[in-house]
Amino acid sequence: MNQFFKHIITLIITMLPLYLLAQNNYNFSGVVVNKETKEQIGLVAIQLTELNRWTTSNLNGEFNFDNIPEGRYTIQASCLGFERHEGVVVINRNVEKYKLSMLASSLGLDEITVVARENTSLSSSSTIENAAIEHSQPTSLTDIMQLVPGQITLTPDLSKANQITIRDINTYSGEDRTRQANANDALGTAIIIDGTPMDNDANMQSLNTTTLGQSDEFSTAGGGIDLRQIPTDHIESVEVIRGIPSVQYGDLTSGAVLIKTKSGKTPFKGKVKADPKIKQAAISKGILLKGENKGAVNFELDFTHSYDDLREPARSYKRLNGQFGYSNTLFKTHNPLSINFKGNYFHTIDNEKKDPDQRQLERQREKESGLDVKLYGKWSLQKWWVGNLTYNFSTSLKQQDFYSYHLNSTSATPLPTTYIAGEYAVDILTPEYYSELTVDGKPYSYFATIKLDSRFKLGNMSNAIMYGIDWRESGNNGKGRQYDLSRPPGNAITTRPRAFKDIPASKKLALFAEDRISLPLGNNTLETQIGIRYNNFLPKGIFFTNGFTSFEPRINFAYHISQNLTIRGGFGKTSKTPTMLHMYPDAAYIDKISFNYYPPDSPDLIVATTEIIEDTGNPDLKPMTNNKYELGADFNIYGINFILTGFREKIRNGFGWENQYFVMNYRKWDDLGKGFLPAFENGEITYEVNGEMMTLGWDQETEFEGYMSPKNNYSVDKKGVEYVVNFGRINPIKTELMVDGAYYHIKRSRHAVPVVERITSSYKGDYFPYLAVLPGNSGTISQRLNSNFRTITHIPELKMIFSLNLQTIWINKSESFWENSSGSPVAYTRGENNDKLYGQFPAGEIIYVDPVGFYDMDMQYYEWQDNYSYEAPYSTMVEKQDDDFYDTESYPVNWQLNLKLTKEFGKFAKLSFFAYNVFNHRPLYKSNRSGYFRLNQIAYFGADLTFSL
Repeated sequence: MNQFFKHIITLIITMLPLYLLAQNNYNFSGVVVNKETKEQIGLVAIQLTELNRWTTSNLNGEFNFDNIPEGRYTIQASCLGFERHEGVVVINRNVEKYKLSMLASSLGLDEITVVARENTSLSSSSTIENAAIEHSQPTSLTDIMQLVPGQITLTPDLSKANQITIRDINTYSGEDRTRQANANDALGTAIIIDGTPMDNDANMQSLNTTTLGQSDEFSTAGGGIDLRQIPTDHIESVEVIRGIPSVQYGDLTSGAVLIKTKSGKTPFKGKVKADPKIKQAAISKGILLKGENKGAVNFELDFTHSYDDLREPARSYKRLNGQFGYSNTLFKTHNPLSINFKGNYFHTIDNEKKDPDQRQLERQREKESGLDVKLYGKWSLQKWWVGNLTYNFSTSLKQQDFYSYHLNSTSATPLPTTYIAGEYAVDILTPEYYSELTVDGKPYSYFATIKLDSRFKLGNMSNAIMYGIDWRESGNNGKGRQYDLSRPPGNAITTRPRAFKDIPASKKLALFAEDRISLPLGNNTLETQIGIRYNNFLPKGIFFTNGFTSFEPRINFAYHISQNLTIRGGFGKTSKTPTMLHMYPDAAYIDKISFNYYPPDSPDLIVATTEIIEDTGNPDLKPMTNNKYELGADFNIYGINFILTGFREKIRNGFGWENQYFVMNYRKWDDLGKGFLPAFENGEITYEVNGEMMTLGWDQETEFEGYMSPKNNYSVDKKGVEYVVNFGRINPIKTELMVDGAYYHIKRSRHAVPVVERITSSYKGDYFPYLAVLPGNSGTISQRLNSNFRTITHIPELKMIFSLNLQTIWINKSESFWENSSGSPVAYTRGENNDKLYGQFPAGEIIYVDPVGFYDMDMQYYEWQDNYSYEAPYSTMVEKQDDDFYDTESYPVNWQLNLKLTKEFGKFAKLSFFAYNVFNHRPLYKSNRSGYFRLNQIAYFGADLTFSL
């Protein structure tokens, strides 16, 4: 049987090149011109889609393809500053003078798109072209994302980190579990610029993981990319993949955002933008170098200044960004090779000063700068076994500096100076002092990928094969946390200064292969994309590892029943590896006072016992995974286009932090009266009485102590429907009507692992002797149904576009849950006879949740018995919640009207204006939990002016 398969494979390999050679091949050449001015256009990217053949026009606009098989092909052309061209060309002889006409981008064109365009071939995704980006007047990438179905319009805000989540309800709260869940969604969203994924894995800018876990006070460490560092003026297009991505995209769970930056000839542009909180200025230029094969250079410079609140400008944000690019295509007439070099530098300053009327000296500053360098391109080899070779090599270097000067208040806290466990005579921190903290991070990342693709036909079946390898490495060479041990920050008491450069680098290897198949079935066509991705985290070799390996199968299909109906769907698995913050958390230092003696007229003596947990990591930490399912339909009824996508996602092993407890035994010396001079020597406390040295007695103290450790303790279940309905253009009023939106149902929960909690109350004058083990699987359920009713009025004669968006949120509600693995509630109230009424929560009644077990001081585990709920001391471990814990917070139907206007003045100026919540519609709402507040953001407006020379 094995020999039979060998013969078959040999036959296919032998016959395939003969099949290709047997066809009639022709030359295809032509010229690209400006349709209006008839000027020739250089550096235009031209592609024959079905063959995956491409080239670039020379400075005279000329292009050439050789050895083109006879057939009918789709020809596409794109160039910065021009509208994308798509047409059909029939090759049945040599074609030498084909004229390809392109229109310069302008609001004077008959058709222009200023909304996201849905890609309806396979996986659900949205493409946002440059015209739509400019009309949206973005300050950061989060503003562009508002064009994606399911997103809502938010006021631009650079005072805090901007992060992207896909298919999510962005409702942040102070609850730790909600913040962590959103951090996981942002971490699982890949931001890919010109084929290079941005990396945040080596960001270690944290304060103290042993008590705070993943702190988001000043950093996105352990989470997603802070998008404020990406200016939007150098972006040519954005594609948002919400569904099942190609296997070439990895280390993600939620989806991917693909950003293409500008390359090629552009006029000199200057832009100024202003709104109540943000001021921005930018300049850019693209130059064609003189001479054949010299290429083009681009540069862009951007400065942005933002205040959190102009009335109290205590917190500000500044960004300086510069980008340089060089692009060229060699060997244009035969086997073209594209070369793109991009260098990007950014510098940001995040300042915060406290209210001068309160603490005049307190201040906080965060600075970050970075340099990204990449070389990427494509080589058209056109061999029978490979069509194109795509390459990408990039390096990212960053400098992260955090500084704070804060007032700390303590009470009888040992000075945390020792690095060795044991008993020590120590000093006590002063009750109030100022501390200085510096966190120095120098994260770096390397990325390299090689991809090969090939296209061939077997009978009527067309195959487009892609396979490749990528390598990622990230680390941090920073000095880490630095502060004076005698004046430590208040939140660093349980840890010590730490150098990030001592932490091992994170390395990832991936192999991937994919086949995109097109198969005619009578008058219908079935398209299928099948791929597999192999991941190796911390590899020792290709198939050996110090970490873990995984396989990710992905499949998408689209069945084109007719021109007016397509059914599509798919399944795929994606995963995201832990960040360095999760892999290498801080060591824990537990300091307990064993003896304190500080009489007013004698020297002090304080003895502390220090317990050290060097490794607070989790050896069982796994990658976060997501199983994605999709089913959709694209159809047209009486000229109205419908795009519907139903989806379901199951995110497991999300990253979080939980307390790990242990039993700490230490000596507690007896109290000593006044008038003595005690000394701590050789592990004992001695004092003199009438000339005789005495040894002070002690007792053994035992109590539970803990530290936070990373854990796969979050899961998210998402389901919903996304929709786009395009009613087309009403020509008499030059207006296009469309509706888009989504229904999301998101269930965030702790993983089905019980949670251990320490009881802080005492029992019989001593520490509580048990650790409660509460049931897991608690969290929130959020639902939202929204619609964006869009009208886009385009008047080419005036070179003006005016768009309105009536944003309506029909359903917006959330509720808490706490249930067992079978979905039954674990919470109850008590009836008249003290019986437990599970799932019944009348107003005014306390809600109870029983533990599933507990640990004693010997760390012996005991299962919970029903009678423990009423017996001391066990009843102390029963969790109690207010009567509104399970109340559903349901907000009324809410709307706001947003408008945007763009007007061109000749070829040299463009004015844009936006206004969010034009009528300042902010109804008052009473929450059952937090009282009265107003829905919607306040009316917000801004404008920008662009000059072109």
